[in-house]
Amino acid sequence: MTRSEIEEKIVDIVNNQKTLPPDAVQPDTPLADLGIDSLDALNIIFEVEEAFGVTVSDETARTMRTPNDIVSAIEELLPT
Repeated sequence: MTRSEIEEKIVDIVNNQKTLPPDAVQPDTPLADLGIDSLDALNIIFEVEEAFGVTVSDETARTMRTPNDIVSAIEELLPT
C-alpha cells in the first residue's frame, strides 16, 4: 500500500469521525484544529486499527497530532 493510499484512507476516517468537508483535512492540520477531542481521537485510532489490521500502541497514539503523523505511524506498522 502506498503512502498516498494510506493518507486517503486516513483522511476519510478523520472526515467521517467529525463529518467534515472533504477539503478540511490536510496532512499537517492539527487534529485539535479540526475539533477532534481525546474521545474522537480514540475512535479514530480504533477505526484505523480496523481498517489497516494493525494495533497502535498507546505510546504511538500519543504522538499522533496530525493526519500525517497517523499515516507515518501506519506505514511503520504495515508489513513490507
